[in-house]
Amino acid sequence: MPKLLSLAAALLVSAALTTTPAVAAEPVTATADFQEALFSPVDGVLDFEETADGIKVTGKFQKGFAATDPDDYQVQVLDNATVIVDFSKDFQKVAEIAPPAVEEFEFTTKTKQKIADIRNEDVVVKQLVDVAAGIKVQAEIGRAKVVK
Repeated sequence: MPKLLSLAAALLVSAALTTTPAVAAEPVTATADFQEALFSPVDGVLDFEETADGIKVTGKFQKGFAATDPDDYQVQVLDNATVIVDFSKDFQKVAEIAPPAVEEFEFTTKTKQKIADIRNEDVVVKQLVDVAAGIKVQAEIGRAKVVK
């Protein structure tokens, strides 16, 4: 009987050593593709990836940005008028704007929200603009649906 147990143990060890490791799961991702249109000058793409820390965003805009100061812009995911995730602060920290474009950028926003929470919602880009002497408002300059 001990010989049978030794043989079984040897087979288990052999199987463990020759079995291929489990393939890591594909990361959960989504994309928002902005298309220039009337009253919506932003043209570019944002890619989203779910991470342990939050949502990683990579992107680049070819058109639509008139001001050079990143603080003049907001980037948010909206469900109707409700903000689901606000990427503005992280975008403002990394955005290098050379009007009308924004150089390629990447940041991770710490959030408990998942890609599933933002999929099929709208990503909106807003710019702070002067509407009258000393009066500024956030005007929407781009909107795109978050898709798989």
